[in-house]
Amino acid sequence: MKAPLSVLVVGAGAVGQVYAKHLAQGGAAVTLYVRERYREEATRGFDLVRVRGLGPAPGPDRREALRLEGCDVVCSAEEVAARRFDQVYLTVSSAGLGGPWLAALVAAVGDATVVGLTPSPGDRALLFAAGVEPARLVDGLISLVSYHSPLEGEPEGTPAGMTYWFPPASPCLLSGSARVDAVVAALERGGMPARRHPDVPRMSAFPNAAFMVYLTALEAAGWSLAALLRGEALARAVRGAREALAVAAVSAGRAPLALSLLVTRGWLLRVGLWFARRLAPFPIETYLRAHFTKVGAQTRLILDSLIERGAAAGLPVGTLRALRADVPR
Repeated sequence: MKAPLSVLVVGAGAVGQVYAKHLAQGGAAVTLYVRERYREEATRGFDLVRVRGLGPAPGPDRREALRLEGCDVVCSAEEVAARRFDQVYLTVSSAGLGGPWLAALVAAVGDATVVGLTPSPGDRALLFAAGVEPARLVDGLISLVSYHSPLEGEPEGTPAGMTYWFPPASPCLLSGSARVDAVVAALERGGMPARRHPDVPRMSAFPNAAFMVYLTALEAAGWSLAALLRGEALARAVRGAREALAVAAVSAGRAPLALSLLVTRGWLLRVGLWFARRLAPFPIETYLRAHFTKVGAQTRLILDSLIERGAAAGLPVGTLRALRADVPR
């Protein structure tokens, strides 16, 4: 009998729990790699809630209570090296990716496929420097939304746990070496929408750049969409998005027209958010504040990278610098 796919999921937060659940659901033997202080919690397991469909305030018929349990848990490279893994999924934030622990982990997993799910454009270089060969790397773009529920503003009786949602027609995109097909298959077996893409790093450069600008502008506006979408706040965010897209284009080519129009036309952004608020099964403003406050270091890291790369290329980055100054932490 063939042994199950052996998978290591690095991180057990909003992203890691969902990937681990679906990989396990597809028959993989999942091990979680967490910090020592989280070992007991990860060993106990996690409550998850999958939300389906469109529209706010989903009722019980659109919520599925799930458990992630029975995973092995490791907290050191030494524990990792004592096991064999086929695939390793990096679900930590970009800000947490650097440091000596990464090289130790890469050495410990041997020839395993490494799936990078972090959004910073500098993350691939970090992985290569840590010892990941290009033939072992698969680049992924996270498309799910996940958060600890209940959020402020959700209806009374909303179940507690890691709630997540797969937006329609938005699979997890993966690209890279010949190993990418095995990663797509592992996720699809567990019920996670996934699809091979020719070049995830190039394609994701533009939405990631624009999104980080708008996140920063939203934080500067007190996490209020109403404040962001008014007057000079919106005009400045639009200028920042134009600068960010120009920086991304240096290495990734021309930005997709639809995305470029959406993020550089204030009225289109207002229309898009109007629809998003009526289709998303969670309060968008509250979600953005709750989730991205936790990973604020990642947002600032990517914005700093945009400023640095833009300045090096002789491109205008004045608006990006001004936005960055508004969120100095």
